[in-house]
Amino acid sequence: MAAAQSSALSARTPECLDDDMIAALAEDGLEPRLRADVLPHVAGCASCRSAVASVARALESPSITRELAAVRRVPRRGLLTYAVPIAAAAVLLLLAIPHRVDDPLPPHRAAPITASPAPTAVWPVGVVSGAPSLRWTAVSGADRYRVTLFDAEGTVLHETELDGTITQLPASVVLDSGRPYWWRVEARTGFDRWTASDLIEFAIAEGARR
Repeated sequence: MAAAQSSALSARTPECLDDDMIAALAEDGLEPRLRADVLPHVAGCASCRSAVASVARALESPSITRELAAVRRVPRRGLLTYAVPIAAAAVLLLLAIPHRVDDPLPPHRAAPITASPAPTAVWPVGVVSGAPSLRWTAVSGADRYRVTLFDAEGTVLHETELDGTITQLPASVVLDSGRPYWWRVEARTGFDRWTASDLIEFAIAEGARR
């Protein structure tokens, strides 16, 4: 059941945004009229929301940040000529490396790619009656786990590190019913070596409480 829901969430349609549009939206580089045209689709499309949120996180990479900082010194006429390809490169980077490789708090730096087994999300997944905690499977040899919870816009609502496979959400994190949320867990399997789960979507059922 969970596999079917995950497959449905990742399905793309002919109406989905292309890589350049996703990159421009994540970089906040769309003109207001075009942004207003695409936002209704993104709001109702789990695949596009996930892509925009992931690219927004990727743009926090120090190397990409430096590139964009340099681009912002270019006259406005040439801004999209350079900024959109850089952000689009972040889309390709996400496709090649399907996990976040930054530290839990700034400054962020890339961690080595590892072939170690990744943790698997256990709860919450899909539509649930409540989500007071996040749970995942243990990874052999892992001594630390990093858990990150996002809203539909890609904003980090909660992030923590611990050595167990369950974390309670603090009372300050309020999850509204009927709204999509995303989370991911990473396992540290060596010095500065992390392996990540898939980005998991869930929602609190209408009328239920967290």
